[in-house]
Amino acid sequence: MHILVDIGNSTIVFAIAGKDGTITETWRFKTMKDETVGFFRYELKSGIKKYGIETAEIETITISSVVPEINDYIAQSIKEVTGVTPHIFSLSDALRVISIDIEAPAGLGKDRLADAVGAAAFHGVPAIIVDMGTATTIGVVDKDKCFIGGMIIPGVKTSLKALSRKASQLPMINIEKPANIIGRNTQECMQSGILYGNAAMVDGIIDRIRPSLEGEVRIIATGGLARQIIPFCHNQITIDDNLLFKGIFVATQGRDIK
Repeated sequence: MHILVDIGNSTIVFAIAGKDGTITETWRFKTMKDETVGFFRYELKSGIKKYGIETAEIETITISSVVPEINDYIAQSIKEVTGVTPHIFSLSDALRVISIDIEAPAGLGKDRLADAVGAAAFHGVPAIIVDMGTATTIGVVDKDKCFIGGMIIPGVKTSLKALSRKASQLPMINIEKPANIIGRNTQECMQSGILYGNAAMVDGIIDRIRPSLEGEVRIIATGGLARQIIPFCHNQITIDDNLLFKGIFVATQGRDIK
C-alpha cells in the first residue's frame, strides 16, 4: 500500500494506492495554514480509521505540496501516526519521466509537475492539461515529453468569490447549470456566466494552443471543478480525477498506474 498526499491551497487530499498504483480511496479536508501538528494528526488518524488502514502495510508515503509552510507539520503528523517518513515530490522526481524547458523550472508548482507527468505517462503526448482548482492552470507537454509551459488563471470559485465581494448586489451562488443560458434573473446570469464563461475560456485556450503542437493532441482535465465545467466544453476532453496522484506514483515508484 502507498499513501499519496496532495496539499493544495484549498484542500489536502490523501489517496490510497495499491502496489500497482491503482487509487482505491481518497479523503480530503480543508487546508488550514494556521493549524498545528495536532490538527493534521487528527485528520490523518480519522482517515486511517475510516478506511481500515493497517499502518504496517504502508510501504511509502509521498507528498506533493504547493503550500510549503505546512509541509513540516504534515510530515511530522504522518511520521507520528504511521512511523513512515514521507517523501516530498520534487523536480528531480518529475525529470525521471519528462523533461522541462521553461525559465526557472525550480519555481514550477509541484501540482503542475505531477499533472504533466501523469498526462505523459498515462494519456500520451502531446498533451494539454487543464487543472481546475483554486487557480485554473494550463500545462503543455510536447511530443517529446517536454513540459514547455502554460498558463495560470484565477480559478472558478476564486473568481466567483471576488465577484461577490466586489459587487454589493451580486450574491454567492451555487455553481450549477442555469435554466436558461441567457439568464433571466441575477442568479441565472451569474450561473450562466461562471459555467459557460469558464467552459468557453477553456475551449478558447485549447484552440489557441493546439496549433503549436505536433501530432494528435490529448486534452486532459483534472481538479475539483473539472466535472462541473468540462462537460460544457466543445473540445473532446478526458477528465481524470486522479491525474496528480498518477503523476506522483509514476515519478517516485517507476511504475505505470491505472
